[in-house]
Amino acid sequence: PPMAAIRTFSLTAPILMALTAASLPQAVKAEPHTADVPAAGVSEALAVLKAPQAPAAPLTDATQTTVAALPPPKPAITLQARVDQSKQTLTLIESGRTIASWKVSTGVADHATPRGTFQPEWVAKMWFSRTYDMAPMPHAVFFRGGAAIHATQAIGVLGRAASHGCVRLAPANAEMFYKLVQRHGLVHTRITVYGLPHFETMPVARHDLRSAPRYASLPYRTAAAAPWTGAGRASNSPFASAAYGYGAVRMR
Repeated sequence: PPMAAIRTFSLTAPILMALTAASLPQAVKAEPHTADVPAAGVSEALAVLKAPQAPAAPLTDATQTTVAALPPPKPAITLQARVDQSKQTLTLIESGRTIASWKVSTGVADHATPRGTFQPEWVAKMWFSRTYDMAPMPHAVFFRGGAAIHATQAIGVLGRAASHGCVRLAPANAEMFYKLVQRHGLVHTRITVYGLPHFETMPVARHDLRSAPRYASLPYRTAAAAPWTGAGRASNSPFASAAYGYGAVRMR
């Protein structure tokens, strides 16, 4: 009957209002500022925030090895020797400043000096060529195989190609360069050879035997011409002539 329904509503209405009032503050407290966010999105966000976060794993030797290490820096080049074969000169640059320019003799046409940029391989205060009749090579700085920058007594031919592939310097200049290379170190030194020499025209062979030189009658050079060889007997080396200026000591 209508009266029974009104009576039932009047009894249950206060209970519903009380339950609603009690649950409303908790909902507002748990989900603030969610008026414009869908209910599903709020619940997922709350679930992520409430989930326990795993602590970051500490770095170990195994994890550190997986990180690519930076390559070591390249050594600074503090000493440069630039050999211009077209001018037959060596320009010496120390720490970016040109400190000397010297005349040289590079290789002849049949024995060209290697071109390119090289790091010196090794040095010798005194070396004797195993290829060319034990010819002396004082203050030698080897930069590729048997090619080296070294001293010569043939200072009269400096300024034009005359060697068997090496770069010849006057004795005092070769000693200075040798000491600078030792001071700076091989890894900090670079030797650059570029350009082409102007080869001199060689005389054409003639059939007139009367004009041929009589080598057997020529006197041998003595060891006095090479101050670094000391006393020794004369040599019949073809490189003991004035053109090569290697002195005259034969190595046994």
